[in-house]
Amino acid sequence: MRLLHTSDWHLGQTLHDFERTGEHRRFLDWLAATLEAQAVDALLVSGDVFDTANPPAAAQALLYRFLREAKARVPHLGIVIVAGNHDSPARLEAPAPLLQAFDACVVGQPRRGADGELDPTSLVVPLRNRHGSVAAWCLAVPYLRPGDVPRVETEGDAFAAGVAELYRQAYAHAASLRQPGQAIVAMGHCHMSGGQVSELSERRLVVGGAEALPADLFDAGIAYVAYQMYATNRSRRDALGRDLTANKTVLSMCLADWRPQSTLRRNEPEF
Repeated sequence: MRLLHTSDWHLGQTLHDFERTGEHRRFLDWLAATLEAQAVDALLVSGDVFDTANPPAAAQALLYRFLREAKARVPHLGIVIVAGNHDSPARLEAPAPLLQAFDACVVGQPRRGADGELDPTSLVVPLRNRHGSVAAWCLAVPYLRPGDVPRVETEGDAFAAGVAELYRQAYAHAASLRQPGQAIVAMGHCHMSGGQVSELSERRLVVGGAEALPADLFDAGIAYVAYQMYATNRSRRDALGRDLTANKTVLSMCLADWRPQSTLRRNEPEF
């Protein structure tokens, strides 16, 4: 199957009071055309769909218009969207029952079971190929806050350890479902250690250094990491050559010479 990974649309954003709806509309038109031209099976959107937790109606209309256009062009397309730090988890998930009609799965935050414990199984989403068969399993992990991760006893960074544990639990569940020939991919949205900070961004992107996570938190069995590195806006790969970002919106003037990107990945049977 073919996966297209993108993130950071920031629909509704203005740059120094410059209205950007036209740019966002052209990008989404390009994306819909690319999904069709490349015969993409699954679109992975790694957070920051909107620029604010309360996006304007015009920004929401852009998203829903795109979903309709994408499904019209690629009827078999599956879509997985996770919330970023700019998104409201509840608002992003609110239309989930309707978005299911577009084969779109939206994950705003980890769910908890009846016992109040985090349920990592809710973060595992099947990805189907054009024939309707499950070809991969996706760890659809949104932007995580301290209350979203398991408590881990450690002498080091408790938050980083909790994030790693959540991914470990989700990966273990995906591995239990995985059949021969099926891949496991991971999504996420956070600040990764070693990223290059956008010093001239309109907003302070990093609240501190403690939330930076190491790239090696992902299990070696994960074939592809569809990640957005919160506070970096620069493309990077981990030690296994897996992409860690695919930003589409330039958020500050210091990134004027940088070319936004999306990543197309073909999932070969050997995965």
